[in-house]
Amino acid sequence: MKEVVYQGENLFLGNLGHFLVVLAFCTAIFGSIAYFLSVSRKEPLWRKSARVSFWIHTFAVTGVFITLFTIIYGHYFEYQYAWQHSSRNLPWYYMLSCFWEGQEGSFLLWLFWNALIGIVFVYTVKKWESPVLSIICLTQVVLSSMLLGIDLGEVYTIGSSPFNLLREKMALQAPIFRTPDYLESITDGRGLNPLLQNYWMVIHPPTLFLGFASSIIPFAFAVSGLWTRKYKEWLKPALPWTLISVMVLGTGIIMGGFWAYESLSFGGYWAWDPVENASLVPWLLLITTLHLMLIYKSTGTSIILTYILSIASFLLVLYATFLTRSGILGDTSVHSFTDLGLSGQLMMFMFIFYALPLFAILHKKAHKIWMNLIYWTFFLLNIILGIVTKNETAFLILKWIDIAIFVSITVLFVQQLYKTFPVSKTEESFKSRELWMFVGSLLLLLSAFQVTLVTSFPVINKLFGTKIAPPTDAIAYYNKFQLPIAILIALLVAVTQYFKYKTTKTSKVLIHILKTFAISVVLSLGAMFLFEIYKPAYLVLLISGVYAVVANFAYFFEVLKGKINLAGASIAHIGFGFMLVGILVSSAKKEVISINETVDFGSAMDDKGKRENILLLKGDTLRMKDYLVTYTGDTFIEPNTFYKVSYKGIGNNEEFVLEPNAQISNNQLNSNPDTRHYLTHDVYTYVSNIPDREKQMNEPWEEPKPFSVEIGDTVKCSNGAIVFESIDKNARPEDLRLNHQMWAANLKILAGQKTFRLKPIFAITDQSYYTIEDVNNEAGIKAQFYIKSNGQGVSAYLDIAERPPVRDFIIMKAIVFPYINFLWGGVILMVIGFVISIVRRTKDYRRSRES
Repeated sequence: MKEVVYQGENLFLGNLGHFLVVLAFCTAIFGSIAYFLSVSRKEPLWRKSARVSFWIHTFAVTGVFITLFTIIYGHYFEYQYAWQHSSRNLPWYYMLSCFWEGQEGSFLLWLFWNALIGIVFVYTVKKWESPVLSIICLTQVVLSSMLLGIDLGEVYTIGSSPFNLLREKMALQAPIFRTPDYLESITDGRGLNPLLQNYWMVIHPPTLFLGFASSIIPFAFAVSGLWTRKYKEWLKPALPWTLISVMVLGTGIIMGGFWAYESLSFGGYWAWDPVENASLVPWLLLITTLHLMLIYKSTGTSIILTYILSIASFLLVLYATFLTRSGILGDTSVHSFTDLGLSGQLMMFMFIFYALPLFAILHKKAHKIWMNLIYWTFFLLNIILGIVTKNETAFLILKWIDIAIFVSITVLFVQQLYKTFPVSKTEESFKSRELWMFVGSLLLLLSAFQVTLVTSFPVINKLFGTKIAPPTDAIAYYNKFQLPIAILIALLVAVTQYFKYKTTKTSKVLIHILKTFAISVVLSLGAMFLFEIYKPAYLVLLISGVYAVVANFAYFFEVLKGKINLAGASIAHIGFGFMLVGILVSSAKKEVISINETVDFGSAMDDKGKRENILLLKGDTLRMKDYLVTYTGDTFIEPNTFYKVSYKGIGNNEEFVLEPNAQISNNQLNSNPDTRHYLTHDVYTYVSNIPDREKQMNEPWEEPKPFSVEIGDTVKCSNGAIVFESIDKNARPEDLRLNHQMWAANLKILAGQKTFRLKPIFAITDQSYYTIEDVNNEAGIKAQFYIKSNGQGVSAYLDIAERPPVRDFIIMKAIVFPYINFLWGGVILMVIGFVISIVRRTKDYRRSRES
């Protein structure tokens, strides 16, 4: 059979991308082995070789990044990734969103950040380069394998390549891809998900993945400490990196909240969606790890839990990756990816790094045989699980063996930790800072556990055959558990800093605590009336948040004497207090102002939706709480339609226009809200429904009804009254250049409060006559005008046809979020606090290294 020569394809970019992925994979393997040998054999040559390999690896990863973006930006739709995720009408910055919309692109983004972190690490923490980079390289091996796309016959495929040709993937589905000139018929791609066409989605995923990538550093430090038997030395250099990870991951999460607030139409910024939770839990553990590191730095205690959480933070990042990319959350989350067949590899990814700490702590010769037996048995079982997950019987048998080995590894690791670090018999005093920091850490762990457990219901159901349903009202369910924890943590944030490590004079502490608490209660009482918050649980949370702010302000000025370089923790804690107040007030007191009391939207909405959405006809004005709102029209800027809604304040001069936008994708309306920001509140508006204009225009006309009329007559019909005002005997339509005698009827339509005009024409030729009808779709009226003899003279006639008016309208919802700027301002303060702490801890490490 003659081989088909395809026309117009640019195969160079794909081949270059494939080559660079393989190069990245191979250099990561060599780098990991070489760094490993550098540690075990202590030969400088291995470290130099590993460093060169890592530089080549970074070059290759950057090349893959540039090549894939070139394919997307250049609209090379012969490649499946470009066709599936992009289109020609997207601006360049949304091309970046196309890059990480798919699984392959987001894995590549993670790979890229890891490479950059590794390069920075090489030149900043040289003493720990070999062991830490060996682990980072191992991460790169696994991540780059996700992009290989190598078929092992019909049994298994290693990775999913972003450089696959569209015709290779679609040939069986569409015969057109078997023709040489198939590219001529592919003029555009499928485009970017409308929900991702937001500027926050240009910066949120890179920030979030940088946070995920940075979590490898505390993990690698902890494992390296066990491996090299430098059990405590790793903590000081790890501290600033942990701070960076906490800051970046937290910023990425809150950016996701911004995106949800400005792009999603559920009316908020956090919905306890499983994918949101999956990123939140590692952050909670990283914060806990950070505080435990500080405890150890000052007291030498809590080392075991510090190890466990430094390791667990990254493992939970991997678990989050599995949850969001294996397809297991497909029915419970709007954010999760579909399964590309990578679930087996993702399980192996988790296994390798789950077993790695045990491998590090049990690397003595006496343990080698049985430890390697457990390690490689677990490894092979995960490979088999990935291949046979569709075979229920094999999956059932292997999963129980896998679970047993998983539990064994956990027990062995914890047991070895306790053997390596005997538990201190010294009890912390209730007067010590470390005790209350430890209590706060346990509360954070409890919070993380509750979120992880509920988020993992689909996994539990898959493993154990249960049918645990996720909560129907996720926000209320999670808040019920998280609210008390938030209150306790806020109280600890307020009082703990006044204690010193090991022991404290309680008299001074009590004075500070009671003074700041009294001020907080007074301020909270004022805030209670200002915010109109009277529910006891909310009032307690309000006092706790205010207390966290007041106590940390007082600590900053009274104890730290305003020294900004020492105030990183205090500023971050002030931000946390403001965040709690902002979350409380904006959530508990948000008010839907688009109350509908007249229109029944039918079965398309539930009772709550019917009450909270109003119908706005184009040009009509309705009162909505303290505003008069008018839908003035729309503007189409491909691919979105922007709906202009004018707000005018009642009793004041306030006026503004909001332009929420929407587009129809896959027969579904995708709305993006628009928000008017004020210092004390936001007015948030989104379109929940729009007319189906094609359906309206296809409504059939009723049979025309004839009316004999004279000038001044009024014809009444279902859609309004038609006034026959006059006859224009010199009508000359611009689009008709015919030298015929034309008479036009000047008609005025009165439809409710609106007036429309029609001008049907009666034309006379030398031998005949004809009519030109006029139509007003918004009024739902079509008219023909003609004159004929009635035996006594001539009379004027109108033929009137009607159908449902084609009304331009929107159905919209508007919400006022009061004092939401407390939340955003708190976030900014937290980031500032983290930056100050990072600078301080980095300087401390450099000073200790120089001394």
